[in-house]
Formats: sequence, C-alpha cells, structure tokens
Amino acid sequence: MLSQLSKEKWTYDAAAHLAARSGFGESPSQLEQWTKQGMEATIQELLHPANDDTPTLPTCAAPNQFAELRERVKEATSPDDKKQARRTLRQTTNEQLYELINWWTQRMLTTPAPLVEKMTLFWHGHFATSGLKVRSPYKLWQQNETLRRHALGNFAILTKAVSRDPAMMVYLDLATSHLEHPNENFARELMELFTLGEGNYSEADIKEAARAFTGYRIDRFEQFRFIKNQADGGNKTFLQQTGNWNGDQIIDIILKQPAAAKFISTKLWKFFAYEGPESQLIDKLAELFLQNYEIRPLLETIFSSEEFYSQRARDAIVKSPVQYAVESGRTLGVNLPTGRTLFVVYQRMGQVPFFPPNVKGWDGGKSWINTATLTFRYQLARQLVLGIRVLNNPPSLKAPQVSSLAQASPSAQASPSAQASAAAQTGSLTAQNFVRLPALPVEQLVTAEERKDPEAAVRKIYARAFQTAPDPQLFDRILAVAKLKPLPLADDAIRDLVALMMMTPNYQVC
Repeated sequence: MLSQLSKEKWTYDAAAHLAARSGFGESPSQLEQWTKQGMEATIQELLHPANDDTPTLPTCAAPNQFAELRERVKEATSPDDKKQARRTLRQTTNEQLYELINWWTQRMLTTPAPLVEKMTLFWHGHFATSGLKVRSPYKLWQQNETLRRHALGNFAILTKAVSRDPAMMVYLDLATSHLEHPNENFARELMELFTLGEGNYSEADIKEAARAFTGYRIDRFEQFRFIKNQADGGNKTFLQQTGNWNGDQIIDIILKQPAAAKFISTKLWKFFAYEGPESQLIDKLAELFLQNYEIRPLLETIFSSEEFYSQRARDAIVKSPVQYAVESGRTLGVNLPTGRTLFVVYQRMGQVPFFPPNVKGWDGGKSWINTATLTFRYQLARQLVLGIRVLNNPPSLKAPQVSSLAQASPSAQASPSAQASAAAQTGSLTAQNFVRLPALPVEQLVTAEERKDPEAAVRKIYARAFQTAPDPQLFDRILAVAKLKPLPLADDAIRDLVALMMMTPNYQVC
C-alpha cells in the first residue's frame, strides 16, 4: 500500500491524470513538459508554485462598504423609502456576490498555481459557509483568502483560523454565542464535519467545547475580536481531559485524536483519487498526517503513490460543476459567462461557489450527475462553444428561480415563449440587455494543415478535451463525424467536434 510510482510508469497519461486531479487540466505542451521533467519535479512544482498570481481584487475586498446603505434603511421614515432602501442594499449586495463568483472562477482559469486553487475549492466545501445567510461579500472574500493562504499549510493552523473567520462566525452563530448561553452550532460542526466525524465525541463534549468558544466577536471593521469578559474562564472537561481550555486548546485536543487524522485523510483521498479507499491505505496516510498535520507532505504522498495512478483511479471521479466549467475554459479555451448567467450555470449543474447547500457542503461524486444536470451539461456544451447571450443587468438572487439557462439568458435559438418567460421573471428586457459571448476561437486548437486532415484535427482536439491517449472506439466515432464534413474543416465544423466531445459521458469524468 502507498508504494511510490516507478519512473517507468510516469507517462504523458500519468501527467494528464495528475493535472486534472490536482488542478483543472493543462495544455498538451505543459503536459509534455511535465512528462519530461519527471513526477517528483512536477509534484514539487505543484506544491511549491514559483509565482502564485495576484489578480485584481474584487470590488467587495474592503470592509464596511454597505454602511451607508444600511444607514439609509435605518433612517428611512416612510414604508416606501424603507422598501426602496432595502431593495438598493439587496441589489448592491447581489451584484458583488455575482462578481465574487466570477472573480474566483477567473482566478481558477488563469492561475499558475492550480493546486492552491483546487485545495481552496476543497476547503471551501469542507468548511462550508453560504452567502444566503452570511450576506456579506467582504466576509466571504475574506474567508476565501484565508482558505487559500493556508490551503497547503498546516491543518491545525487552518482550523484555528476558520474558528476566527467572520463568515464562519456568522454562519454558525459563533459571533452571538454568550457566556450565559453558549451557542453549540460551531462546536458541533467542528467535531462532526470539520475534524472527527460522527461517533467520536459526546453531547457533553459539544457543550463543553461551546463554552470554550465564547467571547468570539466581530468588530466594526468586520474582523475577529476576542472579548475576555464574555469568555467562559472555568474548567471544562472535553474528550476526557479537564482544564481551563480556550477555543485553540479545544482544537489542539481534537487533533491529538487519531480519528481526526483519519477523517481528513479519507476525505482528501476521496476528493483526489477515488471512493471507498482501502482501510490500510487510509491508516498509512493518517499515521503520516497525525505527526504534525502538515498538508503538503500528505498530498505529496498521495500524488506519488501507485494507487493514485492505478486503473481504479482513472476516470473514477465525476467532474464537479466548477471543474467542468473551469477545465473547459482552461484546456479548450471556451469563454465562460459572467454575472448572473454564470450563477445560473453553476446553479443548474448543482454547485454555486459561495453558496453550498448546507454546512455539510456538497455531496460530490455521483450526486453531480442526474437526468436534469446531465441534460443541462450537454446543452451548455453547445452554448459555450457556439457562444451564448449574457444578461447585462442581473436581477436579485431572491428572484424566482428560472427553469433553464435559455430563460435566464436566451440564446439565439431560444423560443419567443422562453424569452417571454425570462422577461416575466427578470423585468422588461430589450436588445440592449444582452451581449453575445464570443464563440470558441478555433485557431488555438488546430492549424491550417490539420484542418485538411480530419484524423489529425480530431487527434489534436481530443488531446485537449480528454487529456489522455485516445480511446479507440470513441476516437473512431468522432472521426467518422469529422469525415462527413467538407475539407478543409471550417470554424463551425471544428466547434461542432468540440461540442460533440464535451457532450460525451467520457468528458464528464476525470
């Protein structure tokens, strides 16, 4: 168990497998470079990126932006004025939430540090916090930065940082926990979902831990603040240990439990490799992790192991909606929508960043695919490749949910009834409300010479789409379609082939 992959087994396909799992896929030239430099150098490059990007900050990256708008709500004297002030506050908040989703998506698309972003996405699902309750774009951005900063660092430090994170403090009511009546929400989820898993603590442990996290507050600058006179200074008996424990010490006691190392190791293996890992494999990972809870060595062990590259691991993970969207942009070059349309795209596929369904995060795995989401993925593939229309003036997040992407942002083929439905739900729409996304640029996919040779063109596109050596049966089916098209292959013919590949079951897994 967990033997290191031999140098002879480090191939282009192995590099591509690592690229999809540790990030969001890579270009063929990058995969060729990884193949030449070897597995160890590639993994170190992922774990220690030379230059993580510093993208433009989102608008929400400043505290107290809504202070004036909130003040207007308080100062409004008439019902109509108060209603209008609340509407303005809600719309401004929603606009920044849409922008925040787009900002992170663009960062994942362009980052030179894909593993950092992939781990940020993992921790976002692990320490789940939703904008539906938090309603503060700044707090959500701040948490995203905290997860990114500690993404590959130390799990103990990360967990303590999350306990002080204002978004988490709002989401699990830690900021309103009082000395006289400690709120148990954070203490419960800390053990059940964040560290130990069910069955490894008692109700008494929850109550005692909740006492230790009293005194945590958020100041007027939306930063963590500890109020000593609101903290419980008495002895607490937690996991059979008695002392005047504070929140950090509670986390330290938790992480001394072998169950914690096993819980996180299992979750990471499932995220990166496959479901149902062997118990001996997890025991070895947990033994390593328990030593100091350093994340990099654990990931290095996972990515170096023969089991990670085994046949069982290949194509064993259904792409999450974020993986599907970002990978299609990163490897194929499709243009992703922005604003509310991107929100709706993620929503229809079942995963909206910053809006997990509950504190458990997303179930993932096979839950990503059902009749509705798979049908939508196939529709989306053509719309992304051919170009879709984007709604310029996004309505409120509180608006009624639309039943299709076409209703949220009608494509050129949308029926009049679909457009009427969209207008009914989003307000009066005119031609000025829409802009068309550019269709997929094909120049980067095939050369002029390859357009004259259907097999060469299909092979080139296949390498980008599937990131692996061709499956003979699938390749032959796509090639048969290509051979029916006039030569040299026109732009639309190339786009049809890309859409066809994105609509296959093979493209839904990695």
